[in-house]
Amino acid sequence: MKKMNLFDLVSVGVGSIIGAGIFSMLSTGVALTGRSIGIAVIFSMTLMCLQYVRAMFTASMFSLDGGMYAQQALIVGPILAGCGAFMNLVSALSYSIFGISISNYLVQLFPALEPYRRILSLAVLTVFFLLAAGGVNIFAKVQNLMAVFMYIALALFVVFGLPKVQWGGFSGEPFMFNGVKNFCIAIAIMSFACDGAFNLFNLQGVAKNSKRNIPLSFFISSAVAGLIYFFLGTVAGGVLPYAEASATELGGIAQAVMPKAFYLFFVVCGAMFAIGTTLLGGLIAMPAPIVASAEDGWLPGFMKNQKIVYLIFYATAIIPVIFDVTFDVIVSFVLVPGLILGVVCNFATISLPKRFPEAWEKCDLKCSYPVFVALIGLSILGSLVTAYFSVAGTDMFTIIGNAVLTIVMFTYATWRVKSGKIELKSIQNINEEQDNA
Repeated sequence: MKKMNLFDLVSVGVGSIIGAGIFSMLSTGVALTGRSIGIAVIFSMTLMCLQYVRAMFTASMFSLDGGMYAQQALIVGPILAGCGAFMNLVSALSYSIFGISISNYLVQLFPALEPYRRILSLAVLTVFFLLAAGGVNIFAKVQNLMAVFMYIALALFVVFGLPKVQWGGFSGEPFMFNGVKNFCIAIAIMSFACDGAFNLFNLQGVAKNSKRNIPLSFFISSAVAGLIYFFLGTVAGGVLPYAEASATELGGIAQAVMPKAFYLFFVVCGAMFAIGTTLLGGLIAMPAPIVASAEDGWLPGFMKNQKIVYLIFYATAIIPVIFDVTFDVIVSFVLVPGLILGVVCNFATISLPKRFPEAWEKCDLKCSYPVFVALIGLSILGSLVTAYFSVAGTDMFTIIGNAVLTIVMFTYATWRVKSGKIELKSIQNINEEQDNA
């Protein structure tokens, strides 16, 4: 099987970041903070990068086919590894967002399809799941092609939009329209739109020179996506009055600033391709940690088969489509428990260089141990801040739901460990090497 090179990985990283999150949630960010949304998304991207400091260093030290799950198993042991396996299953719910978003744009182009919106969402999910199941060779070609057209479409949006930005605001509208707190909430909410490059850490088994290219592609992808987000946010929050911009999705703003032919190109190659690349990036990276979890005993044995994993994730992803679950609920349930787990893992990561001194010396990400500890500290702070503001603006049902889900996550992991059926095969070779060192 062909290994993915740096360009392939960057395409996956940028495509995984720029997608349904920014196209469906940018109006939410504008509603929270007005035309300062462009600055907010830069902070969002920075916070998200900080939260993956642990993953970047671990990927530079070890090549783990089990991706993020195997990293957790190596760093924090069985119970928290089990929590990671549980959250990988829950994350399947978030794939529904992509099908719903693409169908929304199809309806925008062809209003006669409105009665079939839900059927369209299911059809889109079906096509992309089948495409991802076809293998990495087919996926990489489609992903790269879609990414190129996406860059062109987004560049056109910025080119047409920037000259129309009202830099002083409409009628003296303030920069942070709803104050500092809502600016911070916007940063937390928009972090979901920045959280996609983590898929790269699940591709270590199919990447060339993974210890170098995985962290490097993460940096490049985040920087490119952050710059694009800044310009998108600046245009989205600055070309229309606050009341109108906060109620208009990115496609509607494109319609206001672009000629019709370019607008149609933007909807298809910008919005729909961006969402599609994010969905593909997530789907192609998803099986590795699930299969590793099954091999270690967290999940049923039949989930060692990638085809079955895709089928189960597909069945899970269509649940929010069928029951019409809103975006903010899905985002919160996927984001907050994962952030809590990340904080715990980060504390354990502080001892990683001491536990694996030889791997630390050979690590491509060179820094002193005090600097490493400081970066992990910033990562912990970033996760806590994001988790707090992610629930600060939600209702009590969502807060209780997140608490229950977190409790269930730890209870499930503890129960599986006590059952005696857990064997961490995914990191067995690493531990054996350490014992022989």
